[in-house]
Amino acid sequence: MKEIFVFLVLFFPSYVFGFDVYIAPILHVDETQELNRGTSKVQSDLLEALQRMETGVIIRFQSTRENRINPPQSLAEAVSVCRNEKINYLLYGYMTRRTHNVQMEIRLFDYENRNVTQTFFGMDDNNNYERLVNDIARKIIIYITDVFNLDSMPERVEHTRISIPIAAGYWTPIQSDWIDLMFGTVAAGTGINLTPTDNLFTTRGVSWYLSTGIDIKYRLGIGNKDRYTAYNNTLYFTVPLRLNARLTRYHELFFGLGFVYFLEFFQMAEKYSDSQDHFFYNFGANTNFGYCFNINKIVSLFFRNDFDFLFNEHSLITYSPVLGINIHVFTKEVRNRW
Repeated sequence: MKEIFVFLVLFFPSYVFGFDVYIAPILHVDETQELNRGTSKVQSDLLEALQRMETGVIIRFQSTRENRINPPQSLAEAVSVCRNEKINYLLYGYMTRRTHNVQMEIRLFDYENRNVTQTFFGMDDNNNYERLVNDIARKIIIYITDVFNLDSMPERVEHTRISIPIAAGYWTPIQSDWIDLMFGTVAAGTGINLTPTDNLFTTRGVSWYLSTGIDIKYRLGIGNKDRYTAYNNTLYFTVPLRLNARLTRYHELFFGLGFVYFLEFFQMAEKYSDSQDHFFYNFGANTNFGYCFNINKIVSLFFRNDFDFLFNEHSLITYSPVLGINIHVFTKEVRNRW
């Protein structure tokens, strides 16, 4: 049931599915400077820490729209912020810096039930403010995912991966003049894919990374029998560069570009003529995008849309939808930079 919910989140508007949590300005009390009180940048630091740890799809953390307000400290003030901002869940609280330590207390307020569902407290030495913020963020995410039974990624460990894709599908020319001459049929492919790190950077809770490798693809084309009898066997070698967006631990989107080198064996027999064999080789370009579902740490399924642009004498543009499976044959954990 959880997988169905996550699928709906990906393909329907975000305001229908998902869990929105807003962060109010956080009161900053600095006792090392004669009890200086202000908002500082604790709100943005906490938001950034939460988005680094969360996917941004199931739980969406964002700051309140009006950040010039006084940091709320009481239930009445939290109610007022939620009512004015039209939000259901609010994080608010304070951070106190002393000579030898820094502490933070953040409350999760439920506007519908008018109560604080949980208080998150942490303390660290004065030189480890960032560690304290990350600790509070982790406690918040673990609590929300446990209580509301949501799918999240509280642990982000980077990995280097080598995988082997196996795919099959269909292909067709796009231009009308080629469609009159050639019918696309089966397409099949394999190759090797390298991901140096699967968590290159994070923006708004979505983890992004690059992957590359070599794709090998075979395609069979059949000539229009009203024109002539023909068979086209094409072997493609593609070096793609893909930008992958990991939305949750299960769901990813990807977009790619690549160079193509192809070998084409073309057999054609015009009416009342003998069959002739032709051999061509040339370069081209590929663009692709698709969706990947990670079943476990070894196997993932993907759907990909391939657009190939072949730079031959009569340029050919083709479209190929494919379904495939990725088998991760090598996985090594790398040091988490976050």
